[in-house]
Amino acid sequence: MEVKLSKQQKVTVNRAEDIYLIMRQILRRENKIGQGQEHFWMVGLNQANKILYIELVALGSANMAAINPREAFRMAIYKLAVQVIMVHNHPGGKVTPSYEDQDLTDHFIQAGKFLKVEVIDHLIISEETYHSFVDSGIFKKLQASEKWILPYKLKERIRNEGKTEGLKEGLNEGIQLGEKKGKEEGLKEGLREKAIEMAKAMKTDGESIDKIVKYTRLSIEEIKKL
Repeated sequence: MEVKLSKQQKVTVNRAEDIYLIMRQILRRENKIGQGQEHFWMVGLNQANKILYIELVALGSANMAAINPREAFRMAIYKLAVQVIMVHNHPGGKVTPSYEDQDLTDHFIQAGKFLKVEVIDHLIISEETYHSFVDSGIFKKLQASEKWILPYKLKERIRNEGKTEGLKEGLNEGIQLGEKKGKEEGLKEGLREKAIEMAKAMKTDGESIDKIVKYTRLSIEEIKKL
C-alpha cells in the first residue's frame, strides 16, 4: 500500500534523520493497535535523493525475513526510483538490529544490484529513536557479504579478480626482467668501455692490431677508429 505524503514530506534526503522524522509521523498515524504491529516500508528516491514514494510492503508479519524482494522492489521499478531505503519499526521500542534484520538487508542489497535500484540504508524505528545501518557501520559490512550474491556475479568477480592478479604478476615479472636486462646491459657497456681504454693504451704502445683484437675482443674496424 502506497502511503499518502504531503508536499512537506516529499523532501530531499541528506541523512538518516530526515527519513526517521517522516516515518515517525507515518507510524503515529496508526491507531494504538496498529502501532503495536511491525511495519515494513520501502522509501523510493530519485537521483537527487528526493522522496518519490513510501510504500507499506508488510504489516504485522511475525517473520520479516520472509518478505520477497519482488514485492518490495515492485513500486521502485514502477516509479523509476534509482535508490531505496528500507524502514521497519520495532514495537517494543528497542531498535537494535536482529540477525534476521541484517540478513534481510544483505538479501535486499544484492537484489537491488540485480534490479539496478541501489539500497542505500535500512532504518529500524520506534516512536522515540531509530537505528541506521549506515551510521552504525553494519551496512558497509553487509555490502561486502557474499551470502546472497548471485552465482553468476560471484563467478564473474572471481574471473575478473583472476585477470587482475594475472596482470599484476605479469607486470611484476616484466619489471624484474627489465631490471635484470638493465643490469646485463650496464655490465656489457662497462666491459666495452674498459676494452676501449685498453685498446687505446695498447695502440699507443705500438702493439699490433691482431694482438689488440685478441685481448680486447674489439673488431678491427673499431680499433682502427680509435
